[in-house]
Amino acid sequence: MLSGAALSLLATLAVTPPPTTPAPAPAPKIRVAIPDFQVDGSTSPALALQLQDGFVLGLVRAGLQVVDPVDAARRLESKPELARCDSSPCLKSIGQLLDVKYLVRVKVEVSGNSYKAVGRIFSTEGPAPAALPVANKSKSCDVCTVAEARDVMLRLADALKVHLEDTGAPPPLPASPAEPPPPPPHITGPVVTAMVGGVAIAVGVALLATLGSCNATKCSENRTRAAIGGGLVGAGAVMTFVGAYVTIERSRAPGAPAPATSLSLALRF
Repeated sequence: MLSGAALSLLATLAVTPPPTTPAPAPAPKIRVAIPDFQVDGSTSPALALQLQDGFVLGLVRAGLQVVDPVDAARRLESKPELARCDSSPCLKSIGQLLDVKYLVRVKVEVSGNSYKAVGRIFSTEGPAPAALPVANKSKSCDVCTVAEARDVMLRLADALKVHLEDTGAPPPLPASPAEPPPPPPHITGPVVTAMVGGVAIAVGVALLATLGSCNATKCSENRTRAAIGGGLVGAGAVMTFVGAYVTIERSRAPGAPAPATSLSLALRF
């Protein structure tokens, strides 16, 4: 005679984390050169240097890689004919010699305590770089101090940097954002179904275990218990199988190998 039944159901799921997207490499800095920084008027070399440093600082703090007038003049010593030349062949030659994408020419007119600065941008790339400037900006200051004049050069650099960033080849399209990982599968329902099926099996087996010998008074009762017990065992087996199958299927990510899943079902009689 059967004395009792017990069920144990164990499901373990191993989910592999999605691969991480590497961070994009930083964009290279735009290289520009200032081959010509001209200061006209009654001024001193120290003041001219202050104005030049202010302009270079404005470009550098904008994230540009700058070849200042001193370095540009040193590299152009072997070809002095290129120093003041604005033709297309000259622009291309200077760009190749200095390894820059743009040239910036600056002229500052000083009259007493008044300053007027003009900056022009030339492109050095392409089969025939344009001899006309890409941009032409000017800033002025009337009756101002040396510090204010230096600030004018900073503002001139700020006005030109926009054209240095926007001209030339179009920037590369941003990378498509990584798709978010799919939501975790809902397996609570199938697990509960499997557990209910196990309980039904246990109850059905317990009913079958209580069947006694058949006699005139108990045969009908035994048949009823046997039918109920058998139905519970059958229905429980189906529920347990379906719940376990759905649990395993839902735990599998699309296109990924099946995760490590174990399912055990034990009955003790």
